[in-house]
Amino acid sequence: MSNIKLIATDLDGTLIRGYRPDCSEEAIRLMSQLVAKGVYIVPASGRQYFNLSNMFADVGGDLLYICENGALVMYGDKVVLKNSFDRELALAICHMVIDNPYCEVLISGERTCYIMPGNPEYEDHLRNGIKNDVTVVNAPEDIKEDIIKISYFVPEDKCAEVTEEFSKAVEGKCIIAVSGNEWVDFAPFGTSKGDALQAIEEKLGIPREDMAAFGDNENDRTMLQFVGHPYLMADGNPTMMDLDVPRCTSVEEELRHILESL
Repeated sequence: MSNIKLIATDLDGTLIRGYRPDCSEEAIRLMSQLVAKGVYIVPASGRQYFNLSNMFADVGGDLLYICENGALVMYGDKVVLKNSFDRELALAICHMVIDNPYCEVLISGERTCYIMPGNPEYEDHLRNGIKNDVTVVNAPEDIKEDIIKISYFVPEDKCAEVTEEFSKAVEGKCIIAVSGNEWVDFAPFGTSKGDALQAIEEKLGIPREDMAAFGDNENDRTMLQFVGHPYLMADGNPTMMDLDVPRCTSVEEELRHILESL
C-alpha cells in the first residue's frame, strides 16, 4: 500500500460510527500524520463544505473536500467542481418534497443550505446537531444561487414508500440516491463521489490506482468502484455487499496500516 497518495472517506456510518457527532481524535491525528507525509486526505460526504471544513480544520494543510455527495469539490477554499440543477427542475423537486407530509426538505447551495420555516426541531438539528450553516427562506424561489443538491429527511419506516414515489416522478430527469437511513438525495446527472474523484484525478494527476476510499452506503458505490484500494464497511448497507472489495470494521485501523506502509 506504499503507493497510496490520496485517501477519500465517507463520514456517517464509515468514519463517524454510532451516534458520535464528529470523527474521533485518533482519526484527526492519523490524518494529520498522513498529510505530513504528502498524502491527500479527502472527506467525501453528503454534508456541506462549511460543515466539513470546520470538522477537519485540525488536520492541517489544504484538504480536498468532496461535498454534497460529489456535487461540489473544494480545495484551498476554491471550487474545483460544481454541478448544478436546471432551475426549473430543482424548484419542481423542492415543491414535491415540501408537499409530502412525511418529509423535510434540505436545499444545498455552495456554502449554505436552505430550509423552509415551521419546524424548529429540524432547524435545531441541522444547526446544532449536524452543525450546518443554515439559511431559512419562505420558498425555494427565494434562493438566488444555483441549487446543487436537494435532500429530504423522512422517517425510516416511510423511506422506502416515499422514495419509490419520488423515483417514479423524477425518472430520467436526475439522480436519486439513499444517503442514510433517513436521508435521500436528488442530484443532477453526472453527480457522484466517483465523478468527483475523476475530476480530482484530472486536476492533480494522481492515478486512481494510487487512491484509497472508505464507504458504507449506495452513495459511496461509484467512489469504491473508482479507486485502486477500496474498503467497504463490514456492517454497511446490505445492498452494497455485491461489491467484491475488502471489508473493514474501522477506518482508523486501516489508516494506521497505510501510515506504517509509507
